[in-house]
Amino acid sequence: MSQDKEIMDRVKVLQPKRVEIDADLGRRFPAYSLSDAHVGAIKAAFFAQRPLLVKGDPGVGKTSLAYAIASELEWGLVKIVVNHSVTIDDMLYSIDHLQRMGDANLLKQGEALKPISDYVRPGKVWAAIAPDTLKKYGGEKPHNKPGTVLLIDEIDKADSSLPNALLEILDTGELSIPQVAETIRNKEQHPLFVVITSNGERLLPPAFVRRCAMLDVSVPIERDQARARLMDIYQTHLEYSADIKPMDEEKIIAQLVQFILDQGVEADRSYRPGPSEFLDIVRALSEYPELERAELMEVMMDHLACKSL
Repeated sequence: MSQDKEIMDRVKVLQPKRVEIDADLGRRFPAYSLSDAHVGAIKAAFFAQRPLLVKGDPGVGKTSLAYAIASELEWGLVKIVVNHSVTIDDMLYSIDHLQRMGDANLLKQGEALKPISDYVRPGKVWAAIAPDTLKKYGGEKPHNKPGTVLLIDEIDKADSSLPNALLEILDTGELSIPQVAETIRNKEQHPLFVVITSNGERLLPPAFVRRCAMLDVSVPIERDQARARLMDIYQTHLEYSADIKPMDEEKIIAQLVQFILDQGVEADRSYRPGPSEFLDIVRALSEYPELERAELMEVMMDHLACKSL
């Protein structure tokens, strides 16, 4: 992570605030509220030059936080959504062997096959780390902003070997392409801030966790804190999201919050509902105001109760 003085000064004075999400980033949610915890974690990650690992339930705004940081810094964003089949090579680069084979079959007698460097395809980590090197390999810069927020979403879905391999690349700020005997590094010192999210579906390697700054945005276990957190999520989405409308009676939301909390108290349940399910029901209540809300909420909550068994 390169630290330009202007950027350092901007991060240093960052305070809890509402951040308008840059429309160019393509995020549907228009704004994000930074809390004291958010600001402290961002500063810790930035000044320690570490990735920010954001843990928490689905629906609490882990992904949106990366968009808020990019908007506040006026940087671009490169996003990688991780699944079980993603490898570190997928993130870095690939070799288009199929195209190379096709070109080889079309060669006329005496013609030479193009060098393998012509078939290197830069990946998103490469694009975030060293955007100035992409043109040589037929790639285009992901944006024209002065810095990049690299968002690696749901890393807990990846194979256990990926997190540590990824950190090695991020620590050095360079990647090696043995097929062309070249090391890619950012000669222009393009500033980079890395946000990594986890839903907690799988334990991450301790060595990986130690090398990240941490922000836990999970709904607290303590009931009063959890109730306050869910109500805060509702109020935030009510203010910023077009698909959630005010309820005629706030007691409906309070009843729903209580139900969500009740579903999470049983220790032997295999699934603990959280903000994602809470927001799904709120959206349903907002979307169909002409229906009897008590009946609709009963249907949704019955479904959630079955999901939690």
